Amino acid sequence: MQNSKSNRFGVIIIFTLMFLSPFIENTRGIFIPIFKEDFSVTNTAVSSMITIVSLAGMSVTLLGGAVIERIGQKKTIIIGILCLITGILIQSQAASFPMFFIGFIPIIAGINIYGVAANTVVPILFAGTSTLAMNLLHFMYGAGSTVSQNSIGLLLERNISWRTMYVFIALFYFIVLIGIRFAKIPDEPQVRREKGQNSILKNPLLYVFGLAMGFYAFAEQGMSLWLTNYLKDGFGFRESVGARYLGIFFFVFAFGRLVGGFIVQKTGVLRTVMASQVISLILMGLGFLLGVDYIIIISISGLFFAIVFPSLMSLVSLVFKERPGFATGFIMTMVALVLNLMNLLMGILTDAAGPKTSIYLLPLSMLISIGFVAYIRIRAGKDIEKVKQIQDGREGIA
Repeated sequence: MQNSKSNRFGVIIIFTLMFLSPFIENTRGIFIPIFKEDFSVTNTAVSSMITIVSLAGMSVTLLGGAVIERIGQKKTIIIGILCLITGILIQSQAASFPMFFIGFIPIIAGINIYGVAANTVVPILFAGTSTLAMNLLHFMYGAGSTVSQNSIGLLLERNISWRTMYVFIALFYFIVLIGIRFAKIPDEPQVRREKGQNSILKNPLLYVFGLAMGFYAFAEQGMSLWLTNYLKDGFGFRESVGARYLGIFFFVFAFGRLVGGFIVQKTGVLRTVMASQVISLILMGLGFLLGVDYIIIISISGLFFAIVFPSLMSLVSLVFKERPGFATGFIMTMVALVLNLMNLLMGILTDAAGPKTSIYLLPLSMLISIGFVAYIRIRAGKDIEKVKQIQDGREGIA
């Protein structure tokens, strides 16, 4: 890590923000029945709100990279936190559903803005170990998901209202906002574009990265969204049984993300990512093909899912070093687009052909992702290897 003493507090701030993100983002499912009751709205109203806000979030993510290029990571993170606090306070005091709806927009905008900034500042802070750091950063998100869901469940059992919880979450972000004023967070170096230089949007690798990570993201998130439904409708399992298999998947997933970064840093990013994807594809496929007695194999595949997304994200600043902020925002927007479209297709196919057929979209999506990662390795593997060798003095990274 560069200037470790001066940057250490900045690293703590970045990792804390990633830990806090799920406290709002990943707990909506718990609160949806309560929101419906408090505001007397239907499932359609809630789902429409989430869809519209998700689309708005995609736009903000795309703009986030451009904002970083103009004002730098630290100021961008501060803007993101301010948006988030504003949205949380609006929702916590909302007396009507339209006001609650309005509050969701700055919340998603804030999370997406500082998410782009965090994913671009880590490669600067950890120039020689960016892949390891990125895996640990995303592990913090998983840890935050586990802590937030268990904590909120416990607080609800003690009759603590969601409005009170939101105020305390806003308070945590306010403490981080104060802390960030004293943190050393370096900005990405600005690279001026020369006349006649090709636009980054003309680089096919930009779109290949987005598609590789988008199809992977659907395979990963599709597990949490569709595995329980598959087990219930396909084999008659209760929701509690499905949750148990899903819990095993995310337990080994979290473990893999915690330790996987160390392995990737030693064995090479693209090589290890492809190997992990192939193993997870085989385990998923076998689990679905062999049926009810081998569902545990699907859960075990989570161990090999873990390193894919953060490891690929760590390469973005190396491949698109002329505009890493813009590239990160654009790629994350593509990921969200692919994810939404594939989930829509999954729902349609499940209704038309049943869950035992539609579930194969998950391994198919992983297979497509492997193809795009292979293209990245062919086109950029040698260049990535050279940059990595310069950064950490080791060979054979890509």
